[in-house]
Amino acid sequence: MKKFFVICSIIFLAISLVSCKKKDSSEPTSPIGGGTNSVTFAIGQKAGTSGGIIFTARPSTNVTISKVTVSLPAQGYEDILQGDDQTVYQGGQTYDLDEYIGVASGQQWTFKFEGKLGSAQGQAYNVTSNYTVP
Repeated sequence: MKKFFVICSIIFLAISLVSCKKKDSSEPTSPIGGGTNSVTFAIGQKAGTSGGIIFTARPSTNVTISKVTVSLPAQGYEDILQGDDQTVYQGGQTYDLDEYIGVASGQQWTFKFEGKLGSAQGQAYNVTSNYTVP
């Protein structure tokens, strides 16, 4: 029994060491969440004025937006919303994105945000948020 425990411990240690990976300097420095140089977007929805729903986004920190790519991958749908790269959207505030018709419960939408942290001179970010319609 002791041999089994020792062998399992060695295997676990070897797997742990092999799976640890040094971060390559070419990887993006603006992670999706956590840290001081990152942003997340909470996605929501509200009733639209044309019978559809309006998707909303709430950034976790101040950002500018150059564009938002809204997609419904299961149906091959994609819409690009252009930002101005200048307007600062306040962290914690909810903003309307656009209204979409024919949105159904269970659909899985993807929102890819691109812009800069804090202001037009901030660090670039590229963040994807997923949303399933309730």
